[in-house]
Amino acid sequence: MIIKDNEGYIYGGYASQPWERHGDFYGDVKSFLFQLHPKVPIFRPTGANNNLQWCAVSFSSEAIPNGIGIGGRINHFGLFLSAGFDQGHTFFCTTFNSPCFSNNSKICPEVIECWGVVRKGKQQERQDALKGTLLERFKEDRNMLNVVGIANASE
Repeated sequence: MIIKDNEGYIYGGYASQPWERHGDFYGDVKSFLFQLHPKVPIFRPTGANNNLQWCAVSFSSEAIPNGIGIGGRINHFGLFLSAGFDQGHTFFCTTFNSPCFSNNSKICPEVIECWGVVRKGKQQERQDALKGTLLERFKEDRNMLNVVGIANASE
């Protein structure tokens, strides 16, 4: 996730685990926070705590903030976006030894980009292997036939 706030600061975080509704922190040490403007540092877990990922949506308790967060502690995250993605905050956090990423702790996102990486399951790989014509499914073989000058022999 990358955020550009209304003051021009650009920063974000990588969460190595899928975002799932929890009422407590979760995640693993592959997560990190980073900044892209005005500096370009990366902040990896320090081991000070296990407060790596936070995802709470539709909780009615005021003690559980609704949104997604990385690092820090409840209501004092390294990076937090509300469930409406219209506001959030950033504080110094010992989880990543990261600073406040903006001019002040309250943030108003101007642009948010978020990507997900999903590993295909075996069933999906088998289905994908059967899609398309023979020439489309065996592109490597076709390229090899092209190298020796007979790629279009079957057309």
